[in-house]
Amino acid sequence: MELRKKLLAGLAIGLSALLIAGCGGSDTKKEAAKGAEGGKKLVVAINATFPPFESVKEGTKDYTGIDIEIAKYIGKKLGRPVEFQDMKFASLVPTLQSGRADMIISGISPTAKRKEVVSFSKPYYFPMKALIFKKGAGFKSLADLKGKKAGASMGTTYVKELKEAGGIEVTELDNTPLVVQDIKNSRLDAGLFDSAQASVFVKENSELEMAILDLPVVNDDTFAIALPKDSKDVAKINDILKEMKSNGEFHKILVQYLGEAAAKQYEAAEAKLDIAKQ
Repeated sequence: MELRKKLLAGLAIGLSALLIAGCGGSDTKKEAAKGAEGGKKLVVAINATFPPFESVKEGTKDYTGIDIEIAKYIGKKLGRPVEFQDMKFASLVPTLQSGRADMIISGISPTAKRKEVVSFSKPYYFPMKALIFKKGAGFKSLADLKGKKAGASMGTTYVKELKEAGGIEVTELDNTPLVVQDIKNSRLDAGLFDSAQASVFVKENSELEMAILDLPVVNDDTFAIALPKDSKDVAKINDILKEMKSNGEFHKILVQYLGEAAAKQYEAAEAKLDIAKQ
């Protein structure tokens, strides 16, 4: 499951908030918190190392993925050209706080700590978690990793979950491709990922396999859009996301990046989730 998506350590958030409060320009923050309309470019912060949600299209400098398409649709509805700013995942929230971005659409989860410093839309994706490991390892749960080395992308909720499982030597890396590389090189026994992203990595690396974990989906696992704290545009973004679900646009995006079968499987699973009905 966040799946990206992604928990900044509480201390890190607190420190960044204090630093920004001390040195950030108030005019810049006010500008970012104004309306989401007006024809100005819509600056969207991303960490483009999270396929199929956001990545750099091979052989180009263009961004591609589910979140990229969502951002473009929102920009179109608001009448604003979209500009993407790619950075480390741990830098997303501080960048939004400082007014250097209008929103984050990057597989980010609306955790309680993040809600202290930014506002969130309603969740638009309800990911499931999966382990990636070398073929034959046979891991089926976090309990199977006790005494093993496992990794996840720095600043994500996956790191927290690996640590909370206990008995696992946890490694944090700058991005998910590095986690995959360390698994392939046997520096890690496994990695914790969003199941959609895991399927992409396994497809691209024949020596790896994955196991979807039988775990409940909670709010901290979901993906939502982050906006400046107390932004008046939260309701507007929620309306656009609702429209994308009702008019089939979101389904088309899922099919484009996951395939028809996987998209339908996900939608069927989402329909059964109580959290998705809130």
